[in-house]
Amino acid sequence: MKLLYLYLPVAFTLLITVFNHRNLKKKFYLIFLLVSMTPLLSGNHLYPINKTSLFPDKNELQQNFHLNVFQQSTHFNSHIPESISLKHRINLRRDSLYYSSKDDKVKTRSKSTLKKGKTKRFTRALLFNSGLVLIGSINYWIEYSQWIEDWQYELTWEDQKIRFFSMEAHRFDSNPFFTNWTHILSGGIYYNFARYYHLNILESLLFMFGTSSWWEYFTEWREVISINDTIFSGIGGGLSVGEPLYQIGSYFTQKRGTLNKILGFIFNPVVAINDLLDREKNKIRIKRTEFCKPHFDLYFGQKQVSSKGYENSSSQLFNIGMETRFYTIPGYREPGTINKFIKDTLLSELFVDLTFGANTLEEHSLFTKAVIFGHFIQKIKQDSYKNLKGYSFFAGVGSAFDFFKKRAIAYYDQFQYHFDFTGGEEAPQPTEFTDNLAIINLIGPVFELSLYSGPFTFRTSISAYIDFALLNSMALNEYSIDNDLYEPQLKTTLSHYGYYYAFGFTFSSDMDLNYKNIQLKGKIKYQYYDSIEGMDRFQENLEDDCNVRDTRLMFKISLGYALVKSPVTIQLAYEYIDREGRLKDITHSFIEDRIYTRLQISF
Repeated sequence: MKLLYLYLPVAFTLLITVFNHRNLKKKFYLIFLLVSMTPLLSGNHLYPINKTSLFPDKNELQQNFHLNVFQQSTHFNSHIPESISLKHRINLRRDSLYYSSKDDKVKTRSKSTLKKGKTKRFTRALLFNSGLVLIGSINYWIEYSQWIEDWQYELTWEDQKIRFFSMEAHRFDSNPFFTNWTHILSGGIYYNFARYYHLNILESLLFMFGTSSWWEYFTEWREVISINDTIFSGIGGGLSVGEPLYQIGSYFTQKRGTLNKILGFIFNPVVAINDLLDREKNKIRIKRTEFCKPHFDLYFGQKQVSSKGYENSSSQLFNIGMETRFYTIPGYREPGTINKFIKDTLLSELFVDLTFGANTLEEHSLFTKAVIFGHFIQKIKQDSYKNLKGYSFFAGVGSAFDFFKKRAIAYYDQFQYHFDFTGGEEAPQPTEFTDNLAIINLIGPVFELSLYSGPFTFRTSISAYIDFALLNSMALNEYSIDNDLYEPQLKTTLSHYGYYYAFGFTFSSDMDLNYKNIQLKGKIKYQYYDSIEGMDRFQENLEDDCNVRDTRLMFKISLGYALVKSPVTIQLAYEYIDREGRLKDITHSFIEDRIYTRLQISF
């Protein structure tokens, strides 16, 4: 019943959005989103383990455990062949056993222990989220003067009836780019409170939708029901950002050491703080599954950028960033045969990249990704030299978030500049907006194949998503040279902030090839976006609600050499980016060639 109360406002909001839309193509995207949510009935398998020690290695096992427990376990032997190595058999069994230091015995999980480990603390999650919403509401009303142009409803039955029971109030709002894309972070926080207190992915999504809907319907009772905020705080904040950060934060917080705790707090404060608060009460650390060996890389170096567009230019910049990839597939890259459907997260990724000029941050980007369920197949053998031979493959369903922003040139494109709509403020023309985009890869198929043959390893991944995006119109600056943005009035966010709301798609593929100390990486991504018409916050004032389109093509290849017996890799990379936009009869493209020379440190 609790989930039913959370689901009702979600279904209500999304259905109203669908049937309020006049464009059949956009209706299809929204209906696809609704239908795609139905398979998310994934479980969260929480297992209690001993927090005081890691699982013992082979020598400790022989000293402290009775190995015949493994040999006599009918369940264990029926699933794992004797031919598989002892280490791998132990790894596969560790989630169903825990070590007791008091009596030096192996104890299998009893039904009561398992039930205790899966207890969902809905009330605790609701309490924390209610506190956050209260704090946010107080701050919103303290700064109410910034949002007066959004106030068009009174606290009367006539006005609130429109908001709750009609399609009229569901619009895309007119807030700055920064304000709108950062809703995905608040959604991620709501989602993580639910995940931390043992709700599964679907339950956490509904929990987050309920919290977001409360904010839209009650806290902002004077405003329209913002469709973009609901999407960004909803599926974007949950699947695209919340889930990968939950997995990465959990990995670090459950490891020993001050540095790991600090990293856990940086990647996910919700998990880190709650872990600290619950330490004394929960002596047995609750853990979803064992993490496989993660990929964690830091890099820094020089970036040479040559651009062709408004003005041809070339510059030397400093580049620093981080790439992580965490697999949560039991037995991944270990000898053995696996063929099963996994009802929980298989893969989480995080990518952060910063580029600095002489005195300022020139551009920054963020990418997060989660594969939330899928079918996994693996067949790997190990030779006498401990080299792996075989393959791993999964086909799953994923979601991602892609953010990119260049340094602003004009004051009205800065950080969170807020136009005074009540006073009729307009952006100077011709405009000087720089490229910004915040894209939610809502949902789509993800395929990944890895091949192993001694010193040779190869991994490739293919993804395709349906997207909802906030992105800068690449043709707008060119259009504003000879055309007025306000007479006739274009879309509100387009004319004032340079961006618009769009549906579209993303196709991407990447690969890694490693042979001894040599690393070869490649990536290609194509994105297409088409603007949404008829649902502007000030739709009645628009005289020219024209269609806007943009595309983005990115190609990157890098070659690296890992120093012997060192975590350091020397890298040389080339990247090509082609951004093209169309506004009415104006088409403009912006091309960049980038060359990287940098050092990568792998952990």
